[in-house]
Amino acid sequence: MRSDFNITDYAVYLPAINDTYARCLVTEKLGSRPFPAGLDIADLEYWNENNKLWHYPYLLHSIGSYKVGSNPDNAVTRADKNTAVVIGDSGGFQIGKGTLVGYDALTAHMPADEAIAAWDAADDVRSWIFGWLEANSTYAMSIDMPLWAAEENTKSPFSNCSRDQLLQMTLNNLQYIDVRRQGHTKWLNVVQGIDNAATEQWWNAVKKYRWSGWALAGGAGSRGGLAQLLHAVLLMRDDGAFVEGLDWVHTLGVSQLKWAIILTAIQRNLRKVNPKLTMSFDTSSVFQQGMRRENAYISPVLTTKASTWVLPAESSPQSYKKIGSTDPFPFSSAIGDKMTVGHLNVQDWDAFDKRQYDNVSLLLLSNHNIWVTLDAVQRANECAFGANRHEHTPQLFLDCIDLIDEAFVAKDWRGFIAKNKSTFDAHSRSSYK
Repeated sequence: MRSDFNITDYAVYLPAINDTYARCLVTEKLGSRPFPAGLDIADLEYWNENNKLWHYPYLLHSIGSYKVGSNPDNAVTRADKNTAVVIGDSGGFQIGKGTLVGYDALTAHMPADEAIAAWDAADDVRSWIFGWLEANSTYAMSIDMPLWAAEENTKSPFSNCSRDQLLQMTLNNLQYIDVRRQGHTKWLNVVQGIDNAATEQWWNAVKKYRWSGWALAGGAGSRGGLAQLLHAVLLMRDDGAFVEGLDWVHTLGVSQLKWAIILTAIQRNLRKVNPKLTMSFDTSSVFQQGMRRENAYISPVLTTKASTWVLPAESSPQSYKKIGSTDPFPFSSAIGDKMTVGHLNVQDWDAFDKRQYDNVSLLLLSNHNIWVTLDAVQRANECAFGANRHEHTPQLFLDCIDLIDEAFVAKDWRGFIAKNKSTFDAHSRSSYK
């Protein structure tokens, strides 16, 4: 059973640790509650290099999970920054949605001038975000005003703003960070897009803020599909965006195995320019499945069929009849192989209550899901870049990797991407037969 992971050759998956997991790691007590032998709750803090279960130094955590002005004390804020790499998200998603807790000046579908004025006046919010990221992050994302906020089907306070107005607010945020940053964290400038034209406009406006790297979001990231992502990366490359010192590139909101190998392919090409460069990607799905839906991931058997390159999930066994059970937990992982069903089913209320899980149960289940995801990501990369890559990797994925390599050396990369757009778009489909 794997107890650590390859963190040098492949793009890095960042579990997006939610506030509940971070808090419960330090607040929950076992008491007489059953728990896997020889372990403690602290061993579920996988980024702690001294835990006895398994170790992986990377995580993402968002300030958008908290109330404006709060100073959370949890396992993430206590993390040893000498051994853990914490990527701090600035809460752009919550700002764009107008759901940042404790900030009530924004309401859905405000007139553009009122929304802009409200954000201009939000110095306390900007200061709080900036201070938290400087104090708690190894790398921190800039405060962007996402372009998707202006799409008609959103309920964003900024839905009536133009792309130019969202970009100007972002430039103001970038200037705010630039004059105040203290060097406690390494800042990543967020690049947004809807289509290629919007990405180019955004990039040309923000590219002067060259701090420690970049984050790719919206249509400049995975949301636009592989062709648009590759367009953004090569556009940036031509402007010297990936030279030494600009060493980290994060792609927001994606964790599929097919994207893991694509980002590794891009990383391999960018490392020809900057050997220190790291690509990373994240989602919170491991916690949505484990803590909200109480589902367990199952390690996939990867084959040449693209439909096998997913993480299947099943309901974790829960019943009042399973309290005290010594039956093994039915899904394998570092923690799963040490668990019994009775380690999860502990709430002995009555036969009519459907929930026998407590907060510690959810910690255990989420830790299982994180490990299964990391293991699957590594096996996907081993399949796609190993000596026998054709035996376990769908041909479409291999074709895309080969085309990425060719795009990086093409004299007319724009024309090359356009010529092969159908293959790139096929990779970006949400499902396969």
